[in-house]
Parts: sequence; C-alpha cells; structure tokens
Amino acid sequence: MDVGGESVVKGTWNKLSNDTIALNTYNQPEIPKTTYEGKVNPELTGKVKIKISDKNGALGFANVQINDKKLGVGANQNGIAEFETESIKNVHYSFLGQEETIEIDNPNYNNIEVLIKDLDINAVPEFLTNYKIVVNGKKLIMDSEYIYKKTNLKNKQWK
Repeated sequence: MDVGGESVVKGTWNKLSNDTIALNTYNQPEIPKTTYEGKVNPELTGKVKIKISDKNGALGFANVQINDKKLGVGANQNGIAEFETESIKNVHYSFLGQEETIEIDNPNYNNIEVLIKDLDINAVPEFLTNYKIVVNGKKLIMDSEYIYKKTNLKNKQWK
C-alpha cells in the first residue's frame, strides 16, 4: 500500500473470491484484542474504578464512559476514571480516534483494568489483518468504508 510515495506498508494478500482479496501486513499487532481484568474491592463501596492502558502504559486523559454511555468522565494522567455507581454493564473508551465498548461479565466488579488493543492512529494503517478489498466494475471498495473509482487523468479534479 503506497500513499503518495511516502508511506509503504508491506505484507501479503490472499484471493478470497473472483472479486475479493484480503491484505495482511507483515507487522501485526502485539495485542490484537482488548481485554480486561475485574475484581470486587470491598473498599470501593458505591464506586467503580477503571484503569485504561495499552502495551506502553496508562492512557492518561482517555475518555471513559460506562453503562451504555450514561456516565462519562475523563481519565486522569494515570489512566484512572472513577464513577459513583453500584454496578457496571460495559465500559466504552475513546483515545486519539480509537474507541471501543467492552462488555463486563460481572456487574459487581468495581475495580477494572482494561488493556486495549494496539493503537493504530496513523493516516496509513500500520496493521492490516484480513483487510478486504472488493473490485466491482471500475470501483475498488475498501472495507466498505471507502470507494475508489478508476478515472482518466484528464478528469482530475484538483490542480
């Protein structure tokens, strides 16, 4: 994958069907999936404490929301957010454009540490894992988010 000759991402591709390929970069994330560890801490009566971190440490000032985004706060510089609530259903975080909701399997957990998947915040993705590209006539459909059309250079729209 090459954007303007500056950013090159190397990897492999597999043909999935007549019109679809899947791209995989050689460089894959160390932590491909977000996980959490929850505990019941008797000292936190009526409170839930959540720590958000990645492989490099705490994510200070991440936005943290709980219980279907009904309550939300910004984490402190140590990645810790505290809520006045008795139970928890899910945790939603957002940090530098990456966001995700994590379902909590025990509503009584009140001390939760979330380890998020590797951040991929570059303009050109660092990691591609089974990234699908579909060729439909003269269009490239990339992960159903972007559509690129083949065009003649005479039809360029910028100068």
